[in-house]
Amino acid sequence: MQRRADVPRLGSLGPSARAVVRALLLAGPLSRAELARRLERSPASITKITQPLLATGLITEDAAPLGESRGRPGAPLVLDAARHRFIGVKVTSDEVYAVRTDAAGLVEATGHRALADVEQDTVVAQILDLVNELGRSVDIQAIGVGVAGQMSRFDDTVRGNVYLGWDDVPLGPILEEATGIPTVLSGDARALTAGVQWAGAGRGTSDFAVVTVGVGVGLGIVLGDTVLAGPTGRAGMLGHHRVSDSGPSCPRGHRGCASAFLTTAAITHGIGVPLGRSDVDLPTALALADAGDAVALRVFADAGHALGVLVAQLVNILGLPAVILAGDGLDMLAHARPAMEAAISEHLDPHATPPSVTPFSSGFDEWARGAAVVACQWMLVDPPGRP
Repeated sequence: MQRRADVPRLGSLGPSARAVVRALLLAGPLSRAELARRLERSPASITKITQPLLATGLITEDAAPLGESRGRPGAPLVLDAARHRFIGVKVTSDEVYAVRTDAAGLVEATGHRALADVEQDTVVAQILDLVNELGRSVDIQAIGVGVAGQMSRFDDTVRGNVYLGWDDVPLGPILEEATGIPTVLSGDARALTAGVQWAGAGRGTSDFAVVTVGVGVGLGIVLGDTVLAGPTGRAGMLGHHRVSDSGPSCPRGHRGCASAFLTTAAITHGIGVPLGRSDVDLPTALALADAGDAVALRVFADAGHALGVLVAQLVNILGLPAVILAGDGLDMLAHARPAMEAAISEHLDPHATPPSVTPFSSGFDEWARGAAVVACQWMLVDPPGRP
């Protein structure tokens, strides 16, 4: 479906109108009264802001719920998310995944391409191929790309990606010049968190954290319905946070840090070396633990303890009611969960409320969806300076 010419793009709206749209995407449909409460505006100002949005069809007025007696102001306002499309891309060391979503994060189409190498030209070519495939005959408002590294919340440059070996690569401008579509980059864990907030396990929760385990250890934080970026834009660097005074060292030489216990490489190495095996991957490690292998059980218990320490410390510091666990290493919970729960109980402040801890299955399409949500949030929070 093509975008109606009279329906404005999200990034072209003024700040107040964007705030209304964002509230409707986060928690809609909402009445004018509820919008006024959420945005801390007067009912009269909400009416003034929403009138042009209704006139252009960007939002519509739903039928008032049964029993509604306050008249028209109580009728819920609804954003037609399907009129606004975004493409999200997740880049790994061997594949590129992409999805096309609407503004609410609903996935409409997916695609992926294998990478013969991680040279810049190869990766860019595969991303462009996917954008052309998913964006054909559809109006795309923005592209979001999630990659590991030290990017700010809305960035244009790949910084410190050890898996691709890229640093200071202006991927955003390269893609934008080739496609003509505004493009934004984000750290992959923060992008996944945005997707979880908008359309996943965190929807409807104003404050939570997403901890990812797998190739690396990542963190995304949502406080007050906002994905936290921090003053430098790089909040959430958790991989080398110390969780123990002893234990193995990570590749950077940090003894007892989260990465030394929780990455897939740390787990498979910790099991394979004592057993004299070089063929241990995560499924093999899990099978060994299933069979009662003492080494595998100990390594998974150590990983669970480390994860529990991280969760408890996040809750102690931020007072979070919920922590969502994600990543391609999440299968470890089959053997790590008891130790994780014990460590949470041990390290949680006596006055803290125990959080809900929820595993969230997150294939790479889910990470790509998060990148698409970042693109939508970019348009609603800090859109580029263009019509």
